[in-house]
Amino acid sequence: MTEPILALALMLNPGHERAAQAHMARLAGRLGFVACHLPVEPGSTISPSDMDVLIAAAAPAMLVIDHGQDTVGVVRTADPEVIRRMRASLDAGEDTRPLIVAVPISIGRTQSEAVARADLDPRFVGEAHRRVAGVFGTFEQAQEQVLAIAEAGAEVLLVTVPGERDVADVLAQIRALVVGATPALVNG
Repeated sequence: MTEPILALALMLNPGHERAAQAHMARLAGRLGFVACHLPVEPGSTISPSDMDVLIAAAAPAMLVIDHGQDTVGVVRTADPEVIRRMRASLDAGEDTRPLIVAVPISIGRTQSEAVARADLDPRFVGEAHRRVAGVFGTFEQAQEQVLAIAEAGAEVLLVTVPGERDVADVLAQIRALVVGATPALVNG
């Protein structure tokens, strides 16, 4: 089996119903993502039954409740220089936690498809705009960006995907980004 250059994690859409979140978590778990993050407002809770549904759906991936605070080891940009600086900071402090790059991602068979997918999602604005902080473009363009993220020292790619009806296809393409790119990184 080909080793991925980055572990993958999926940010679940907090605006979706639990059934839709469970569907996304199930797809991510089956595609080899290591975690599903559910953003919640600080101080809010999730019912035990909802938690059980999401944990079961995501398996074997773990479920992470994300309260949105900035944490050490999380970079919210695909900028390789920012990633390198965080990697150096973690290494200098002998911090062993993985470096996570948390970004929006919108890929398509064409540039227009990537734009259309992202433009339909209200979460992809401001600092989360795909051209500001994320991985964006055709599969080949996204693959180059993911290689740069891995080469800069990231270990986990936590993606926010646009709300799409063909989400299984989008997640499979994301999986291919980190597995298919391996020879380019190893031989590069």
